[in-house]
Amino acid sequence: MKTLHHPAQPWWLMHLHNVCYALMGVALLIHPTETSPLRTGLLGGLLLLAGICTLTLGMRRRQRGDTDNLWFILSSGRDIIFGIWLLAVMNQPMGAMINTIGLWAIIYAFLQAIEANFYFLGTRANEDKDYWVEVIHFACVFIAGGFAFLLIMRPDGLTASLGYVGLFLVGLGLVQELLTRMLQRDATRYVN
Repeated sequence: MKTLHHPAQPWWLMHLHNVCYALMGVALLIHPTETSPLRTGLLGGLLLLAGICTLTLGMRRRQRGDTDNLWFILSSGRDIIFGIWLLAVMNQPMGAMINTIGLWAIIYAFLQAIEANFYFLGTRANEDKDYWVEVIHFACVFIAGGFAFLLIMRPDGLTASLGYVGLFLVGLGLVQELLTRMLQRDATRYVN
């Protein structure tokens, strides 16, 4: 009898993706009200790298025959498009960077909300799945929503609001890391 060999899932790519988000937050925490082409380029490069990592993981999962890789590919498209856009607006005023990252956060929150709903509907059929993944997805939605709100609405003024946005991205990277670990655990549990 032949055993089927599936290529391994490179979860380290998703961990690198999460690190990119956290590093974006750190970059925004350092002198948050000052902008430079270097900072905007760094943010764009990190977002582009995060998207490439997610795309690679999604494609590897597709090679394995996994059917739940669509969310990885959608997320990668979002990050790649906005990463390229940030690189394109490197020499523009700070408003272009703020609006681009704010729109990215809105789309991120929207996709996470849809993904959480689909994941919830999928877990209702399986009695042995826990619901912590949905809770983490919704935490990502709230963090990205708060991030977008601070960037776009600036309730405390530009200087104070921009001082907080880096914390949201660092938090998003940490929550995404927790989500990645849970998805990785589920993937190995249901394969074995």
